[in-house]
Amino acid sequence: MPPETSAVLFEEKPKSYGTVITSNMEEGTKAKKSIVNQVFLCCLANSALLGSGMSLGFTAVALPYMLEPDSLVPIDDIQASWIASLASIATPVGCLLSGHMVDRFGRRAGLLVISIPLVIGWLLIGLNPSLTRIYLGRIFTGVGTGLCSIPATVFTAEVADSTIRGVLVTGTSASIACGVVIVYILGALLKSQWQVVALICAAFPALTTVLLYFLVPETPVWLISKNRLEEATASLMRINRASSPAQVKEEMQALTDQARSNQKRSLAFTATLKALTRPEAYKPLVIMNTFFFFQQFTGTFVVIFYAVDVVKEAGVTMNPFVVTVVIGLTRLVFTFLAAYLSKRFGRRPPSIVSGVGMAVSLLTLATYLYLQPSHSEVAPLARVGGGNITMEILNTTSTTATLITSSESVSYLPLTMLMLYILTSTIGFLTLPWSMIGEVYPSQVRGIASGLTTCMAYGISFFVLKMYPYMKEVLDKHGVFYFFGTMACLGTLFVIFFLPETEGKTLQEIEMQFIKKGRQTVQPEEEVALQNSKKATIVRSPQR
Repeated sequence: MPPETSAVLFEEKPKSYGTVITSNMEEGTKAKKSIVNQVFLCCLANSALLGSGMSLGFTAVALPYMLEPDSLVPIDDIQASWIASLASIATPVGCLLSGHMVDRFGRRAGLLVISIPLVIGWLLIGLNPSLTRIYLGRIFTGVGTGLCSIPATVFTAEVADSTIRGVLVTGTSASIACGVVIVYILGALLKSQWQVVALICAAFPALTTVLLYFLVPETPVWLISKNRLEEATASLMRINRASSPAQVKEEMQALTDQARSNQKRSLAFTATLKALTRPEAYKPLVIMNTFFFFQQFTGTFVVIFYAVDVVKEAGVTMNPFVVTVVIGLTRLVFTFLAAYLSKRFGRRPPSIVSGVGMAVSLLTLATYLYLQPSHSEVAPLARVGGGNITMEILNTTSTTATLITSSESVSYLPLTMLMLYILTSTIGFLTLPWSMIGEVYPSQVRGIASGLTTCMAYGISFFVLKMYPYMKEVLDKHGVFYFFGTMACLGTLFVIFFLPETEGKTLQEIEMQFIKKGRQTVQPEEEVALQNSKKATIVRSPQR
């Protein structure tokens, strides 16, 4: 440890019983203050992901009005599918740029740069919109979504204490879900003024960037990796991870040891590619890519991007914009429940329940639609809900009472099945693949393997979103739900037979699951370095 980073340790003197109690109380108070500060900083970092959620949910509320004959920018179904899917095909570009950016320029810089493509994209959509400008705007917001994929998660993993890290890491999914809810509400309130919605969406990343610039420090882990040790010590003090000289010395030593261990394990590009052929690398790569395949082909992103359309196609006769807001809020709440369930029961049981729930709800809904041809006609937007959307959202008691008294106002079965699908997909297939992506890959290939999986996930998302209108035309609406339900059945079988359990296991234990008995590919000194400190083990997968 360099002398400038060494803390002055005071000689410990005998303490009386009262002194010990007072000291423990002071330490408890400092610990609580430290936790609060870390939660605050991580929430600020995750606020950068609101723009990503807004990009995901925008098409759900904008496309129904764009498809109207008197729209400001009239479009057809094919153009609508491009507007929905272009963001997904551009997202991998942002993902690839983000990984390099956070490693070279820092986690804080990665958070600050997110707003640039998002603001440009939203302004292209909202100011003097045309079809070409909307296409370009969706590409920019897609790149911004990709840039969001790494910095907030890495920042949280490197700043938060191990006792709260698992909960705070789920804040990334919660922030995206919150962004989706916000844009759903804006769409419901502003109706056909989707260009105003876009301009409001532009304000969010701009505001969060200002807050991040003044309030969020760089992480100590990255500063140590760049040998900026004095700044790392100051950062530790600022985030209250270490509030005394002894704690500073202990934490700096642990982080420095981890940095040295990472440098020993770092590989050249060709060696990294060769490492992908090892069972501990290619097995989780195949498993995670397959998990993401089923995530997309069970319709999870279709419901986000085409929420209003899906509600109408499902035969729900309530105001689709109101139902969409309820769906967004439900998904937000159950995102937190997903974190609890995975912590309490592991990854596999919630995933199995998720797959079974999605299969039952989708197949039941498909059968209902097949037997109810009368639902094939969808009311125009101007007449859907028959009233003021603002009042319907705010005056939910009155709305519910009206719907209950009119048997023709709502079809309870499709609404129930749709909500069951939202609940079960959120606790498993929608959220858990993103949580597991930073756990299953060995550290030597974690960056490239995570990048490959993320790119593939968004590539499949682009394909499914682009093909959704064609699927409706070829398979009819009940056929689409039958298809998604069948994929949910296959996805459940995949989880049962192939998905490993990662909860409660160290990264080394997870890695060893994929190595054949008797084969050792991890260097002994690396294991020793990783096991020297429990904190160092959990730290910190910067390429996650």
